[in-house]
Amino acid sequence: MSGSARTLVRLDGSGFRVASTNFTPEHSKNGKNISAKLEINAYMNIASSANGGQGRSEVLKFTVWGKLAHTCAKSMSRGKEFHLESRPRVSDKRVFHNRQPVQLADGTVLTTKAVSFTIEKLIFGSESEKFIADELQAGVRPTNWNVAGHPENLQWKEILKARQAVQFDPASPTYGYANVILPQGPGIGAFIPQGNANATAGVPASVAVNPAANVVAPATAPATPATAPAVAPGGFVVPGV
Repeated sequence: MSGSARTLVRLDGSGFRVASTNFTPEHSKNGKNISAKLEINAYMNIASSANGGQGRSEVLKFTVWGKLAHTCAKSMSRGKEFHLESRPRVSDKRVFHNRQPVQLADGTVLTTKAVSFTIEKLIFGSESEKFIADELQAGVRPTNWNVAGHPENLQWKEILKARQAVQFDPASPTYGYANVILPQGPGIGAFIPQGNANATAGVPASVAVNPAANVVAPATAPATPATAPAVAPGGFVVPGV
């Protein structure tokens, strides 16, 4: 048989929208460190004659790792647009019900074969118009948030910095916009400081991000404006999320 014995598969796309996100914090398993992970369920709209010519929607699952997982958990609001370059990953996925792993009668944890895509390059796009309207209506976002030079625009930038400064709280069910899924099972332990652990799991700890794509880098928490919305430990409450 001629030809290559390897299959090269990539998925590059634009115009995806966030449906939901799930965050798993960094941890160790059997003494080996595993990076923080954010799973992104994303809508893609496919042109067709369905729905009166509006096309049809499908959901794909993407994953980001490491520091970028933290940034994306606090940046990828529901409906937010993003563009990406990714590669496929096939794995055995635990089945959860009410955030608990499903077990068979003999104690075996139920798994299913799952295909996801690991993001290698990510560019953020616009927010959902509905999401913006919900924040404006609830007073979470200042009216003139997008008017350059306006005091409320400066206030909004401080709010965004405060959101990025939120620290992960394992007692909170959310982290930023993401639902939290804590690792469970035998061999699971705390993340081991570098230098004391085996090689980190074979996934990239960071991903190239377009600096012009409105990704707010984590920063030291600034003084929060007096009118800024309250930020809950581990996450923040946003209407419609």
